[in-house]
Amino acid sequence: MGVFKLAGMTVKSLFSKAPTRKYPYEKREPFERTRAGVMLDDPKGCIHCSICEKKCPALAIKVNKAQETWTYEPYKCVACQACVAACPKKVLVTVREYPPVTTKPQPVVVKPEWTPEELAEKARLEEEKKAKIAAAKAAKAAKEAAAAAAAAAGDAEPKEG
Repeated sequence: MGVFKLAGMTVKSLFSKAPTRKYPYEKREPFERTRAGVMLDDPKGCIHCSICEKKCPALAIKVNKAQETWTYEPYKCVACQACVAACPKKVLVTVREYPPVTTKPQPVVVKPEWTPEELAEKARLEEEKKAKIAAAKAAKAAKEAAAAAAAAAGDAEPKEG
């Protein structure tokens, strides 16, 4: 009797849809709340503060402020989203797609591409910031000099009483 059952199951499976997928060619849609990793949504909005790098427990993010690069290693990421929550400019977002299967993992390097107008505006804002800092330092030095002069004038006068 077992042979007939097996033959019946075999014939049924020949004419029914396969219960599995042909993985690299047919991919399943990720579930609604899947957290597969992170991505820098707006490279020009990133201020390269390195908070995401400090918050990442897996050390999957590296930020280079001098070169204005943001490097992410998706195969190190544990998808905890600590970097997304810590980003002050909210330019990091969660992605739902897992990185492709590979034997040679490569990091994702993101560097913003600035237009000449944007570079000029950035330089102008930097100069304004430096001028404000210099003015604040000069005001502080003048205030300290005035306080020192007042203290010296107060010591020079004879005290009554």
